[in-house]
Amino acid sequence: MDNFDWNFPTTLTYGPGRLAELGDITKEHGKKVFLATYHRVPVLAPLIDRTIGYLEAAGLEVVVFEKIEPNPRSSTIDEGIQLFKDSGCDCVVALGGGSVIDGSKYIAATAFSGGNSWDYVVLGDRAPREYTGAYPIVAVPTVSAAGSEVNAGGVLTNWETKEKSFSRSPYRIPKVAIIDPEVLATLPLSITKDSCVDIFSHQIERYLADEDKSEFADRVTEGLILMLKDAFAKIVADPTDLETRGTLALCSIFSWQGLQALGRMGTIPMHSIEMPLSAHYDMPHGHGMGVVIPAYMEYFADKLPHRWAKMARRCFDVTAEDDLEAAKQLAPAVREWFASVDSLFTLSGDGIDDSKFVQMAEDVMRMFGDPEKDRISSIIPTSVQDMVEIYKLAL
Repeated sequence: MDNFDWNFPTTLTYGPGRLAELGDITKEHGKKVFLATYHRVPVLAPLIDRTIGYLEAAGLEVVVFEKIEPNPRSSTIDEGIQLFKDSGCDCVVALGGGSVIDGSKYIAATAFSGGNSWDYVVLGDRAPREYTGAYPIVAVPTVSAAGSEVNAGGVLTNWETKEKSFSRSPYRIPKVAIIDPEVLATLPLSITKDSCVDIFSHQIERYLADEDKSEFADRVTEGLILMLKDAFAKIVADPTDLETRGTLALCSIFSWQGLQALGRMGTIPMHSIEMPLSAHYDMPHGHGMGVVIPAYMEYFADKLPHRWAKMARRCFDVTAEDDLEAAKQLAPAVREWFASVDSLFTLSGDGIDDSKFVQMAEDVMRMFGDPEKDRISSIIPTSVQDMVEIYKLAL
């Protein structure tokens, strides 16, 4: 087991109806609130109005920014940063899924630290600007997916250059996350299914990058995967099930907050491979991961077979005794599971052909690869050609 440091600085406020406490919680962190959320579509409008009401009832002044899109765009976030500063706000309430919460992190930290949002992302050999602090964030997730409400990460899309990247900073970890299953139950089933696939992507990204370094982390991750599989089926059968909504929320939080990585810190570049699908085609992230995951598992099954086999046996009822044979059965087992919950996707099914495969792979390599080795550094080094082949398998 590797050495590690880990803490959990976010206060979780969990339970049905807890959104009503938002005003009292937020006034501990500021007086003039910047409420960041999605565009006011009919399904979301009542929730936005309730949220504003709770904040104003606590005596808080509210500036509303209803412009953040899925795969948040740097131009939109920069507009929000300017409004935050011009309005004299001193804290952010993020009402939405991972895109809103990620965008809110960039708003809170960039407004404090200066510059533009895109200055801070990882981008090839360019040194990203460092944050010097951030205004406090209170997160109200409407989606259980990336656990953005409790972690330091955040993705951002530059629509003009068709690039999607990320940054991390402990300054941006939300102070409080209100996990209200009644709020989560407002989510359409199609987005719920995509978000469950995204949870799975976070569970496996460190597991498949490990060399048996931490049995503790393995068992935690395996338990989360089995819990997710059970909850995924239940929520498809009954999207109004608040207990299951809560279970999915906790799966989301603890699948990418660090608990599943204690003692093992490696990753595989699955998310990097998906990012061009969002950047070029504006594909929802969870949907994109549903495209990439089975293809990635199939392509690399023979590179680290004992890890693929361990997951296949412990989480997907694979019984083959030979590691390589068990490893090769993991991708089909995952495809079968995705199909059972109506979440098996392909690029061709989304109307995407192979015309941009090389360009997308080269984008990933330029942004996240090692220019000297022409590889993405990982326990399984990944080349442009490897990524092209994965995209082909995803057709």
